[in-house]
Amino acid sequence: MRLVLIEWLDSFGCASRWSFIEEPESPPEPKVCRSVGWLAHDGETCKVILPHVAFDDGEPEQAMGDMTIPTCAVVRIVDLVEGAA
Repeated sequence: MRLVLIEWLDSFGCASRWSFIEEPESPPEPKVCRSVGWLAHDGETCKVILPHVAFDDGEPEQAMGDMTIPTCAVVRIVDLVEGAA
């Protein structure tokens, strides 16, 4: 599995109360997020990364915290090098 940094666009909002509908002074923008993990699935519709992986004899054995990111939201993927400073 590749160790990667994925930069992706996320939605935001969901107010916790009712509010009047009005034009915002400045239009909202999607937020740019960055996530790091081992790329477990690199599909046409989604990417799945595993941020926490347990290894046995150098091989991935268990993982926790998997995250699915829609491919259409991905801005870029950067390969990371383990042990690089």
